[in-house]
Amino acid sequence: MDGGADGGADGGAVRGTDGGEGEFEVQLGAAFWLTGGPGPELTARLVDGGLAAGRRRRRARRRRTVLLAGALTAVVAVGAGLLTLPRDLPGERTSAVELAHSGQSPAPAPLTDGMTLLLVGTDDALDAQGRPVPEDLLRGDLHSGTAGAADRTGVTDTMMLVHIPAGGGEVRQLSLPRDVLVEDTDGRAVRLNGIYPDAERAALERPGGSGATDGELYARGREAGRVALLKSVEQLTGVRVDHYAEVSMVGFYRVAQALGGIPVCLNHAVNDPYSGARLPAGRQELGAAQALAFVRQRHGVGEDSDLERTRRAQALLAGVVEKLRADGTLADASKLAALYRALDGSLVVDRGWSPVDFVRQVPALAAGKGTLRTLPVTLGTGGTTFLPVAGAARSLLLGDAAAAPPGPSDPASPASPAAPSAPSDGSATNPPVSFLPAPVRLGGVPCVD
Repeated sequence: MDGGADGGADGGAVRGTDGGEGEFEVQLGAAFWLTGGPGPELTARLVDGGLAAGRRRRRARRRRTVLLAGALTAVVAVGAGLLTLPRDLPGERTSAVELAHSGQSPAPAPLTDGMTLLLVGTDDALDAQGRPVPEDLLRGDLHSGTAGAADRTGVTDTMMLVHIPAGGGEVRQLSLPRDVLVEDTDGRAVRLNGIYPDAERAALERPGGSGATDGELYARGREAGRVALLKSVEQLTGVRVDHYAEVSMVGFYRVAQALGGIPVCLNHAVNDPYSGARLPAGRQELGAAQALAFVRQRHGVGEDSDLERTRRAQALLAGVVEKLRADGTLADASKLAALYRALDGSLVVDRGWSPVDFVRQVPALAAGKGTLRTLPVTLGTGGTTFLPVAGAARSLLLGDAAAAPPGPSDPASPASPAAPSAPSDGSATNPPVSFLPAPVRLGGVPCVD
């Protein structure tokens, strides 16, 4: 973004009338005022954090009357952009966070130095309202069958915790392998990605659904799935979830379309007919269909396809952040508005979250400060499931020194209090095989297999 007088041309970008830093601060403050966000103090942090980086300083600031005019211009300019949208994010709202924390079992204590988000990606054939995805899109660009369509249950193949410290510190992300074992409400050891659909089906099978519409039944089942998943994640990691966000594969596809391409890097060429991923080696920019295929590929990526798929999701997330930074999207209200609109109908967020929660974190994202990690695990009996390394989640996500995780070769017990050991057939006598995937850092485009 330059400081030219082009704020009125795009209708949504918050820019100064002459590009001076003073005008930018006042206009950004006015825009946040419209959304109910804090004013000058937050604005200063945002500007210091990088939104105004690279702007040429003017020889002198305009007079106060000109600054006021700039602020009024911002109020009008954002009328067609993100910051005049309702305080609520687009899409559906969920009470999963409140419901999960209101039960009998104690939840982890709240943090005082930031917030933790549970981000879930669903790989099913329904949108956030339970409507079927158009068949041509489903079998075309989405390259998908009918996962979850027959019984209308959610398929949660991507689950990650994102911790955002107060004051704009480094963002930390922790991916949760879908095949890690946890206990369900009946005390059975099940894969983490089975918690949501199992709870959803159980809710739909309970009496009391007569007379309910399909939409009401869908909402009841999905809410039960979200609550169960959130509780399981908290028990697995020992980390309290403050906010919840769920994006369908259609939502991801539409965001990728709105971004106009996502940069990735492959160590080797891939050709996977199952996901539709046909990509050369090296750095490249993926369109929406290929970006979805890239992150969904499980075949031909090595023995530990679940962990490799997790790493690809992290690489794609790093690519998205790099794209946002390179295009100046985080400092351009009209571009952010386009992303919000792309998510409409494909996004579910908790009732306590608003766009201001995201806006507060722009400095860290704009500076590319963040580390993406994967929950350390050991291989379960049979070689098809994983067990979490005790204490690792809090250590990696929150930096708890007292909960430092064992190294990959440490024979310490792999099971945490909330995660059961895999059923034993008596044949396992060797030390567990451990996986501690290397972190992915924001601020570039990492290469993956």
